[in-house]
Amino acid sequence: MQRSLFVAIPCALLVGAVAFSCGSSNGSLFPHLNGGDASTGDDGSSSGGCGLFCGEGGGGSSGGNPGPCQGLQCAAADCSGKGTETTLSGTVYDPAGNLPLYNVYVYVPNGTPSPIVPGDPTCTPCEAPASGSPIIGAATGPDGTFKIVKGASDAWGVPAGTNGGKGIPLVIQTGKWRKQIVIPNVAACANNDLDAQFNAGSGTARQLRLPAKSSEGDMPLMAFTSGCDPAECFLRHMGIDDSEFVPPGAPVPAAFPATTPGAGHVHFYTAQDNQNGPSGSAVTGGNTAAQTYQWWTDSKNLLQYDIVFNACECNPNDRGAGSYAAMDAYLQGGGRLFTTHYYGNWFVPTTGTPDLQSVASWASIQPGGWQANPSQGSEDDAVDQSFPKGAAYAQWLQDNAISTSLGNITLSDVRDDILAPKPAGCAASGSCLSTQWIYNPGNNHPRYLSFNTPVGTPVAQQCGRAVYSDVHLSGVSDDSTFPAECSDPAIDSPPGHAINEKALEFLFFDLSSCVQNDTQPPPPPNPTQ
Repeated sequence: MQRSLFVAIPCALLVGAVAFSCGSSNGSLFPHLNGGDASTGDDGSSSGGCGLFCGEGGGGSSGGNPGPCQGLQCAAADCSGKGTETTLSGTVYDPAGNLPLYNVYVYVPNGTPSPIVPGDPTCTPCEAPASGSPIIGAATGPDGTFKIVKGASDAWGVPAGTNGGKGIPLVIQTGKWRKQIVIPNVAACANNDLDAQFNAGSGTARQLRLPAKSSEGDMPLMAFTSGCDPAECFLRHMGIDDSEFVPPGAPVPAAFPATTPGAGHVHFYTAQDNQNGPSGSAVTGGNTAAQTYQWWTDSKNLLQYDIVFNACECNPNDRGAGSYAAMDAYLQGGGRLFTTHYYGNWFVPTTGTPDLQSVASWASIQPGGWQANPSQGSEDDAVDQSFPKGAAYAQWLQDNAISTSLGNITLSDVRDDILAPKPAGCAASGSCLSTQWIYNPGNNHPRYLSFNTPVGTPVAQQCGRAVYSDVHLSGVSDDSTFPAECSDPAIDSPPGHAINEKALEFLFFDLSSCVQNDTQPPPPPNPTQ
């Protein structure tokens, strides 16, 4: 289902003979826009009730009586009696240009967008509000498609024409992933097929995709820790360029479109590999596992990053005194955490903090301990379609030939460490502290789980998010220097990790989006004033 809404933007690709400078410091490919003031405030976003994106004031689409048009608003054609409103349609892909993405926001701005600073998250549901005075926009559906067209609640339609030869700007965004492109000419009172203009090729030739590297747009700042599961290869496979993987001491990237020599958006921390180790893979010039274990004892270190991604180490290693409280503080401060298998000890009794323990009943603390009833081979699982995003996830999996049939998927290298979301019986009342996405239909144990933080607070006050996967992502690491381990012919053991990676991609980008109540459909932002 398509929804009109508002989003934000980064520097991007130029089309045809239209050219713009990417050297400005205002965070935009569109420095020529002045139809709105991007510093006018966030329409109440500090309350946490602004939906997925918090549009800034200054001439946005708000319905009702909008007053005189400003800037590109005035380029919206009157299509009365012509049968068709001016429409923009297309498909948004992951950075690799391979998988279409759900719940990405595409919009036309009226002013210069604000820069997005990588890292340093704060406790707000949306780390990167829509800026540039959005005029009109839409969200992608489960098939990755969007359709931007004036609806009953929109004050302005899609701007048409060439904007005096400068083209019509377009923004693609989810969380801090943001890309900007320019449409040379928008035909009035007609459907403008942007796939035909921008996605005629395949892979990274597709331009309606999230950025793969700093020169293409905005990206979140991530801390990745290596292990026995070479999950860094998952990040590569979904399209993050090798140039973005840098040692922990590398500079933090500047806000797009500025560039910083030696900077990258994935800081690669070496951790332990208890299967082939003792240490997991590293990048050239990287650190040691001992240094990584010291690094995460301080929440201030963690809070430099938008996302922390932990690859399983094949053992529930003690994270160190103070580390569990530090990770809890990171999540409560607006951080996003992606963990697999043995990193569940951030959450489980007796190591996890009480609030994180409370989100689920953990099989890993039952008699038999971790890996209770492990399944090293393949397993037929089910997608929980009882909530809107779950239904969209099931459809997305089928649309992309990842699942065997609607709501069913075969995964490999699976573990069994979660019994159920808590509190007991919460599914019927909609009061669960966590959300299961995939579960085993034989015992109803979740395989993928997510939850918002601070745990147990009203949704409007939640700002952090964690994903726990009880499924290995990429296989077995040979612990060589990145990216050589991703080319190891023995990496896919047992076979089937390509499906695991694709299935997890949906949740990875959902982790980056705004924190919301998962029992409800993704909401549009409040209309700007």
